[in-house]
Amino acid sequence: MLSQCYLKTTHMVVKMIYIEDKKLRNLIVKVPREHSSMLYFILESNDNLAFYSTLPFPKDSLFREVTIYCTPELTEQVDNTIKKFKDSYDLEILEDKIIDDL
Repeated sequence: MLSQCYLKTTHMVVKMIYIEDKKLRNLIVKVPREHSSMLYFILESNDNLAFYSTLPFPKDSLFREVTIYCTPELTEQVDNTIKKFKDSYDLEILEDKIIDDL
């Protein structure tokens, strides 16, 4: 069974097909604390591209680890967004995997 929805991005409409296997791509990235707000801003400004959460961290930590989720169909767009971010800011990909969305 397939359900379809449409995602509006800045200049195009991306047709997403959510297949019943309910898979998500999960990235965990590490960014310097002073750049984390820019990463959040970029992810939020690209409506419905991905959703994210900051992982727990010690108060004196100089880095933030952020978990990012997207559908596998949006991998290319997420990769391009992260690549563009890395052109200007430090970012390390700690994990990149496909998970079951339970």
